[in-house]
Amino acid sequence: MSGASIDLRVGLRGRIGALEARDVERLMRRERLDSAAAEDGADGDIDLRARVAELIGDVRARGDAALLDAAARFDGVRPAALEVPREAWREALDALAPAERAALADAARAIVRVHEAQRPVPIVVEPRPGVVVGRRPEPLARVGVYAPGGRAAYPSSVLMGALPARIAGVAEVVVCSPATTDGLPRRAVLAACAVAGVDRVFAAGGASAIAALAFGTRSVPAVDRIVGPGNAWVDEAKRQVSGIVGIDNPAGPSELLVVCDDGADPAGIAAELLAQAEHDPDAAVVLVALGATAAAAVEAELAAQLARAPRVDVAATALARRGAVLIAATLDDALDFAAEWAPEHLLLRVRRAEDALPRVRNAGTVFLGATTSVAHGDYMTGANHVLPTGGAARFWSGLSVNDFVRWTTWQTADAGAARDMAAPIAALAALEGLPSHGAAALRAAGVDRDAGAPAPGFARTIRPRVPFIDFPLYSPARAPVALDLSANTSRWGVAPAVRRVLEVADTTMLRDYPTPYADALRDALAERFGLEPANVATGCGSDDVIDSALRAFCEPGSTLAHPMPTFPMADVFARMNALRTATVPLDDDGGFDVARLAAARPGAVYLCSPNNPTGAAVPRACVVAVLERTDALVLLDEAYADFAGESLLDLALESGRALVVRTFSKAHGLAGARVGYALGPARLIAAVEASRGPYKVGALAERLALAALSDHDWTARAIRDAVASREALSDALCARGLRVWPSRANFVLFAPPVDDATRLASGLRARGVGVRAFSGLGGPAGAIRVTVAPEPDLRRFLDALDAVLSAEVVA
Repeated sequence: MSGASIDLRVGLRGRIGALEARDVERLMRRERLDSAAAEDGADGDIDLRARVAELIGDVRARGDAALLDAAARFDGVRPAALEVPREAWREALDALAPAERAALADAARAIVRVHEAQRPVPIVVEPRPGVVVGRRPEPLARVGVYAPGGRAAYPSSVLMGALPARIAGVAEVVVCSPATTDGLPRRAVLAACAVAGVDRVFAAGGASAIAALAFGTRSVPAVDRIVGPGNAWVDEAKRQVSGIVGIDNPAGPSELLVVCDDGADPAGIAAELLAQAEHDPDAAVVLVALGATAAAAVEAELAAQLARAPRVDVAATALARRGAVLIAATLDDALDFAAEWAPEHLLLRVRRAEDALPRVRNAGTVFLGATTSVAHGDYMTGANHVLPTGGAARFWSGLSVNDFVRWTTWQTADAGAARDMAAPIAALAALEGLPSHGAAALRAAGVDRDAGAPAPGFARTIRPRVPFIDFPLYSPARAPVALDLSANTSRWGVAPAVRRVLEVADTTMLRDYPTPYADALRDALAERFGLEPANVATGCGSDDVIDSALRAFCEPGSTLAHPMPTFPMADVFARMNALRTATVPLDDDGGFDVARLAAARPGAVYLCSPNNPTGAAVPRACVVAVLERTDALVLLDEAYADFAGESLLDLALESGRALVVRTFSKAHGLAGARVGYALGPARLIAAVEASRGPYKVGALAERLALAALSDHDWTARAIRDAVASREALSDALCARGLRVWPSRANFVLFAPPVDDATRLASGLRARGVGVRAFSGLGGPAGAIRVTVAPEPDLRRFLDALDAVLSAEVVA
């Protein structure tokens, strides 16, 4: 269009000091946007509140049918299905141009970097001696992200909503976005869903989608919080369901307030105003110029750029409806107006903009200087662009990790504190007319109601620091039993060379310190695996090495990610090192959703292969994908790798950021000696050694481990026998009609036919056989893990199992 055909009707001109209250209200738009373009194209006299309420009620009453009807009415298409298959996300991502895909990934990395710094941490304070009050953050279970898709695609909104949720630890993230002509959301939105690692996507838009996320339908699950921007209809719907579900903030049509002086570039400011005006016909774009000359220069430039704008109709409507060019006498006047308006975006294009920042009071986000664009924050800086509008920046903040957690407060008082507080509590309770409160406090202090105030006490409790408040000790609860098949240790004993060491051991092994880092064992392990000694670290069991690696490479507050189920000590070590945990479900074949794991942006990834307790080996492709899609330290726990006959050591060495962790407790039968080791790049090994400290392997334990390594033939035979026993046990359990997990380890996991694995384990223990029960694994009944053993022990276990199962049937 030519410049002559453009009528730039800026909605409001004038000086700030002369504005009337109704003018400011119009800019703030705190009243309903009754003139907003309705989704069905109806006239501007529609009562938006009533119309949205009608749509919400329809979804509550008719569920999926209402969503499909709304899509046909407002989006012009009836999707074949509301849920979008995961294959469509991947296809959308693959269809992007390389530059587009790289830009999405770049934006995601920045968002993660910014939001990881926002992780909330537990708070523990002692407000008075003996009283401890804590608050701990707990991630929401399910979050819904709304991605607009009517006038434009907003893949950035998917990233801005989903990635902070993942960082907060939200278990399930679902996305709703309007369908296009093919019945699917815009391809760019689907591609962003793949990058962000969301769980489910639905082709649903507008107020109806918000209602579905709030109340749930047959297809769309109800969520705990809804986040994401939208038009006036979406904003109103979020307001109406906010009593049922949490919302982020009132995120209506876009707003931009620019404050400029006569040194600012008029073309740059006009470009910023136009960029926000093209969002929506109800977008608010306002210039506050320090002087009439600057205002006129920007107006002229804006008219010229508008004539060339691709979305001229949208931008021109926004400028006419909610645009303004205002003049302020001083910067203080301009900032006072900004504080009153509380805009979503505030751009300061003035000299020494950084000096003005402390005077800014209310704004969703602030952009400083001539080289900073609002578009930077929309896409690439990592700061969240889901921001409050309509003046709500006076009391709301932009979206952050904190929006995806809730806080639980806990408190405890020791006996001395209870005595100290009893009397003042009784006095306050009497003042409020609640005498039973005082009686309860006195009773907690060990004083009868009528006995008067307690005597001062001196008992105090020293509380451990976070993360060790109420720290549960790991305990497998193994009571003595005649045949213990619960620990996965070797039932074939130890090598003859180990027995000879025990026969000739003398007190000199106990009198002197061992070498600081078990040098002889380190050298022997290096030779065994064809490595240099610098590629080997030893420790007090593999647990010690895992703990040391997490301490060496993970900052407190970062995340350890792993599939579930897994070795339970992984989470214990995470908490010991002040780490968070993020989990993804483990498939029966040992695979898992790498994209979902990577979305947690972990500092470390723990992979137990073969897995404990399922016995499945992690597919090599999954490990490669983890190394490619994360920047994390990868711990490959190969405690059972001898029984699988394969190792991922080559990947650890090639990648430069993975460690293989092994132990002498399983194939070598030295669980009581507590010897473990790590193999990997020398740089990583050196950090683990420094983190763990010296003298972690005793002299006798080192001698036993060296002997076990030297008797390779005996160990190889024991491994072959264990593998044969594993296959025999699996066949025997299958023959009894039981579900058996394929195993590459020295144990077998199976599902009991009874409704409680724990009860079956108790029945076996009563017959002298110990196994490990896992509640909830594989189904409501749980599962049983049994260590393989020589034929006589195997027969004894099967006889006991048959007896327990027969008793269950009779019962």
